[in-house]
Amino acid sequence: MTNLAFVTVLFLVLFTASDGAQNCYSGQNDRYQSKQCSSGGFPGEFTCQKFVCEGGKSPFTLRTCARKNVGCIAGPRICQFSGGHGKCNRCDSDLCNV
Repeated sequence: MTNLAFVTVLFLVLFTASDGAQNCYSGQNDRYQSKQCSSGGFPGEFTCQKFVCEGGKSPFTLRTCARKNVGCIAGPRICQFSGGHGKCNRCDSDLCNV
């Protein structure tokens, strides 16, 4: 029983103390709102992203949440296609992608 209690406590500490976002802003340009990243994932599994495309035919800003192992994917491709240049910022606390 002692080993089971230790493993349970260790599991809870690892998954509740890990850094990560549970809520991020999601949307385009000035039209964004708070969104829960996932109801089925583990805490610490998600990060908030803000991609800003400047120049080109149609500058834009995208905000979203994504798994930590996935970078900004759609934003850079759209930005490059329109002739702009962009930058992706990622952060791990709730609603940090303002």
